[in-house]
Amino acid sequence: MAEILYFIEHTARELDIACAVKHLLRRDYGLACRVVPIAAGLEELGADLNPQVIALPFCISAQDLGLEQIITRWPQARYVDLAFEQVLGKTQKDFKAPKDDFSRSFVLHHAWGDFFGAYLQANGVPAGHIAVNGNPSLSLYRPPYRAFFERERASFAVAYHLDPGKRWVFIPENYGCAFFRDNMLRDRIRRGFNEQDAYRYRDFARDSLRESAHWWRQAGQDGQVEVIVRPRPAIPQESFAQAIRDLSGEIPAGLHIIKDGTVREWTLASDVVLSSYSTTLLEAAFAQKPVYMLTPYPIPDFLYSEWYDLTPKLCTQQEFLAAMYAPEQETNWTALERWVREQMMSRGDAIANLAALLAQVQRGQAGAPAPLQVAEEIQRLTLEKLKRKARKT
Repeated sequence: MAEILYFIEHTARELDIACAVKHLLRRDYGLACRVVPIAAGLEELGADLNPQVIALPFCISAQDLGLEQIITRWPQARYVDLAFEQVLGKTQKDFKAPKDDFSRSFVLHHAWGDFFGAYLQANGVPAGHIAVNGNPSLSLYRPPYRAFFERERASFAVAYHLDPGKRWVFIPENYGCAFFRDNMLRDRIRRGFNEQDAYRYRDFARDSLRESAHWWRQAGQDGQVEVIVRPRPAIPQESFAQAIRDLSGEIPAGLHIIKDGTVREWTLASDVVLSSYSTTLLEAAFAQKPVYMLTPYPIPDFLYSEWYDLTPKLCTQQEFLAAMYAPEQETNWTALERWVREQMMSRGDAIANLAALLAQVQRGQAGAPAPLQVAEEIQRLTLEKLKRKARKT
């Protein structure tokens, strides 16, 4: 029997952390943990599964993807929100804020730093339902975890025909909104995203991707560096590669569109990391890698976050190409790394902290109440919907 059920949303972002937490729970606390994707059908989980603690990758409201089914199936469990998106821009802060009684009163929220704890409290979450433990993703860049990922450059070179003697430029792109259809924007607007900002966001992402694609292609043609662009998890690799062809022409030998491998593996294997406003730049700086923010167009005010001011920016193709060969900038990560460490890693090993927190919740030493009344309300509303549907047919 698994005392703890640990849901993940994005495998590349969360699975390594989940596996480490599962190991520590078993080794240090004697607790069984089962890791499952949140998008999988609950019917695939055994009927005898009766977890005492459920860890969620997100929790804005009970109406989030799959949460109503989870809550009604396990109303007696204690819930923990791992909140894998905590560094938010202006509009995102409104969009991602806790929205209902479940997220405010029946969930223990895992915070990377005091900044997120203050944000949660400002949106109605009691201080007692917030645990500040640090960012588990960043812990993977420190011993003992880092050694597991640092062996990848040689294997990547063989698997993807990369020259290990050249400078590797890793670009985890962050232009997912450029691929949003109108119905996807309308869905975000229905869930609280500012309507004007939603369309501005897509226009900004499309313009930025179009310009950046030309920069990447030029660098890939030079033959002096290996440019590795990693599409976001939600974008199929071939769809992204075709978009680059449509925007800038055929993909040269030195430009590689690669979705395999995790961000941290590529970050540690590469010589320099570039992206737009992606928080992968925070990870790269924490890993003490040279970092740059691609800004062919000014970042809209609604996306602004304070850490942007600490990140070197590349506004033109000339600046971008110069950064490919800039050994004098090898320590440009210093200010951003200090900010990351102070804001999100002041409490030591965040993975060990998370395992300890889940064990405390399982033992009743921390956590919010079980959402029994929320489950009853969901079931009542579901029954009413079925009755209304039956009357219409």
